[in-house]
Amino acid sequence: MRNPLRGPIDRHPVVTFFVLTIGLSWAVWIPTLSSIQGPVAQFVAVPGAFGPLVAAAIVTRVRGDSVRSWLVSTLDWRRPLRWYVAALAVPLGVSAGLGAGMVMLAGGVGEGTLRPAVGTFAINMIFATVLGGGQEEFGWRGFALPHLQTRYDALTASVIIGAVWALWHAPLFVFDVYALSPLLYAVTVISFAVILTWLYNSSRACVPAAILMHGAINASVNLPLQIVGGPSSLPVPFTGLLAVAFGLMALVLVGYYGTEALANRTTQKPTWTADEPAQRPATTNPGVSET
Repeated sequence: MRNPLRGPIDRHPVVTFFVLTIGLSWAVWIPTLSSIQGPVAQFVAVPGAFGPLVAAAIVTRVRGDSVRSWLVSTLDWRRPLRWYVAALAVPLGVSAGLGAGMVMLAGGVGEGTLRPAVGTFAINMIFATVLGGGQEEFGWRGFALPHLQTRYDALTASVIIGAVWALWHAPLFVFDVYALSPLLYAVTVISFAVILTWLYNSSRACVPAAILMHGAINASVNLPLQIVGGPSSLPVPFTGLLAVAFGLMALVLVGYYGTEALANRTTQKPTWTADEPAQRPATTNPGVSET
């Protein structure tokens, strides 16, 4: 018998994905974080971070598509090495620039901070890629972005995902897991979304590269803060510096590539389903060659 849920979900797969993602994650985070405080709360919150992955698999299955085909498409890592280099170079480059600026603002490197900060980076990189952010890309870039790009240009799709992505984190602010400005954080996340769309479309939908970039972003952005001795060492909010740094990079990408594809290729659409509208053509930047 036909699944009665399939009709509405077929018409609104991304809305369904967003609602389900928030529902699944918040169902874990709200009761857990309301009873556990302190640094351990970040580790307890990890299961909720798999909401995007689980929601994408559920929506794919209910629509009658093959979850296996979706996973095979999502995990296809066979792309030129330069995209994996870019996935690491962009976050590390931005963090290095932030670090230089923050050292000047703080008046120098904090005493005894450099070696521990660098020493923990590799551990943070592994954790952030596997459990602390990278796994989200199965949902945000592996499911939502290609679906949205069948209806919207790449910039609009990025802003939609970024706004929902920021809202998804709301319980982490409510229960003080994140001691950041929610508004500046939202600007930063939307900028992240634009940068990740550039990588996704440029690399022909390479979600593993997006997973690597997401992990590198999460692992590296706090490195400069540790080196200067914490947010109290800075005369301006740390989140404001992040918003400016990643916001400027997002604006450069939009200005150079245009809003249609944010890349020198066409926008990438789902390859695991035949039910989507025709792929949107990209507005090619005449100054950019195909790679």
